[in-house]
Amino acid sequence: MLKKLENQEEINEFGRYKVELIKEHQYYANNLGLYDKVVDKYNINDALRHIDQKNYYQFLIIDNKQSIGMVEYKIENSEIDNKEILYLKDIYIKKEFRGKGLGREVLNELKKLNNRIELECWYGMPANNFYKSFGFKELKTRYMIDSE
Repeated sequence: MLKKLENQEEINEFGRYKVELIKEHQYYANNLGLYDKVVDKYNINDALRHIDQKNYYQFLIIDNKQSIGMVEYKIENSEIDNKEILYLKDIYIKKEFRGKGLGREVLNELKKLNNRIELECWYGMPANNFYKSFGFKELKTRYMIDSE
């Protein structure tokens, strides 16, 4: 299910998926009244900035020998209690493959790597329901106010 990136073609495919994910995030941010100029300019170079960095791991998600998405995580210490965690930076599955249990399979594989997984997800994103159904608990709330 998770395939380590082995060549430039796979690295580029990972990057394209990550750009798609960020553009999808922008759609939901816009629905919240947020506009991020950085996201508009987000490109494959931005998506690949953590390739080969220490403690960062990138994979393609494969189903039936077909690439259907990507996942990127980092091993770090939790901001909550300083324990080592798997911090899920990004997970993306193409829309036509969602709702088929593949995200659960990915999270179960990641859980085998580190018993504790943490992540952040914006309010209003459909992924929140997915994470809650998997057993994730909300631990903090971030608030924002514009100075305008």
